[in-house]
Amino acid sequence: MNLARLRLISRKIESLSTYLASHVVGRLFTKGAPLPAGPLKVMVFKLDNAGDVVLSSLLMPRVSDMLGGAEVVYVVKEGFGGLLSRVDCVTGVVEVPSGLGHCSRVGTREREGMRESRKIIRKAVKDFRPHIMVDLRPTSLGNYAALLGRVYGTRRRVSLEGQRLSEIFGAGKAMKWRRHEVESFCEAFEDAGVFSKCEDYRSRLTFWKCDSESWPTPSGRYFLLQPGAVWEYKKWPERNYASLIDSLAGLYPAHSFVLAGSEAEKDVCARVREMTGRSARERVWNLAGKTTMTELVDIVSGADMVIANDSGVAHIAGAAGARTIVFFGPSSPERFKPLSSRQERIKVFHHRLSCNPCDQDQCREGPHTYCLGRINPREVLEHIRSSLGERNAQAHMSY
Repeated sequence: MNLARLRLISRKIESLSTYLASHVVGRLFTKGAPLPAGPLKVMVFKLDNAGDVVLSSLLMPRVSDMLGGAEVVYVVKEGFGGLLSRVDCVTGVVEVPSGLGHCSRVGTREREGMRESRKIIRKAVKDFRPHIMVDLRPTSLGNYAALLGRVYGTRRRVSLEGQRLSEIFGAGKAMKWRRHEVESFCEAFEDAGVFSKCEDYRSRLTFWKCDSESWPTPSGRYFLLQPGAVWEYKKWPERNYASLIDSLAGLYPAHSFVLAGSEAEKDVCARVREMTGRSARERVWNLAGKTTMTELVDIVSGADMVIANDSGVAHIAGAAGARTIVFFGPSSPERFKPLSSRQERIKVFHHRLSCNPCDQDQCREGPHTYCLGRINPREVLEHIRSSLGERNAQAHMSY
């Protein structure tokens, strides 16, 4: 058995044990327990990746309204607080060094700092004393917070462990990859008595308010690209990103190209920049790891087109209403596609194969993700050209 398979089995066992523990903790809370009069307090735990934080943020304004203008505080991983800067109902953000979510594989640091994380969470729960706790990706830290919350007067808990266990053992297996993640969030709020039953989950979404002024770049107009991703097998080939930039540079001579991402993705962006032709390279700016999350939100919002892997940047672009191209490979676009107030601006490229969706730890078809490699830069270029129109491009187009 190879290392990737062992890692996958270990991750699944860890997730299952977390869901079971969350189920046991959830039994301490009474479903539909009465809430006190007056302003309510909601604490949301979202200790996984940036895209998950963005998706959850689209629901919280409606949650706050349904609870009479409730005050909302988020608990997220370090550096992610800026993702909530455009969500009016969020009055505070607590950042912790560890996540430990199922999709939080960003290195050994996820195993470090647990003691510090618990200390921060303990103080936050004691000081804020939430009436409702929301844990939309069950984690050991979320379970720990729920136990503390029960001591400090939390009345209700909103969690997904019931759905996750159903996806593993029960009737939810058939729906796992066909239902959007935010629809699952809505069902959790319905089960907790916050939402009434509703067929259209999109009616509960509140998208971000965006300023007309974009984050400045040397040319003023730019494409934003994110060649990196937390998961290796979610990456569209670097060579394809470079080829696309070269083609766009000739077609849109007034545009710059911003490569964005986290500190861990700066080397990927550097390689893509080096692969581009000399004339295009002068207009390519590698900002990976050089921006705060708030600045990244501003940069993404101001782009003429965002081109990204299935990652946090794509979800930021969707929430901000930007034109977006997102590449899906091993994961399910039905479950994880970016959401937007102008959904027609979101273009998903995905060559569905018989093995999709898969566990994203290895590809039986080759050294890189076979399904992502089938997406041709030419078809992406054609979509950009048709979306932005001839007025932004040179009359003659060559690949």
